Amino acid sequence: MIQLTEFEQRLLETFSLSDRDARRLQRVIQDLSIVVGMEHEEIFDFMRFGVDKELEILKKDYNWEHFRIRIQKKLKKSPLV
Repeated sequence: MIQLTEFEQRLLETFSLSDRDARRLQRVIQDLSIVVGMEHEEIFDFMRFGVDKELEILKKDYNWEHFRIRIQKKLKKSPLV
């Protein structure tokens, strides 16, 4: 059995995930960190309060790529018009 990192353990407990899903979410956060230029902790804090709808959709369709894209769109700042 693979040991979870401290961060993965926090994800597991915060979002009520399985071990496997906690590892997947950690990878999603790593990808988002690179794309949007935020630290892991900043994304984690945002996700605790701002992605309820996206998590519900993920539970229904289990499509991690669409989940990442939806979160990425929320995190990226759109230019002012």
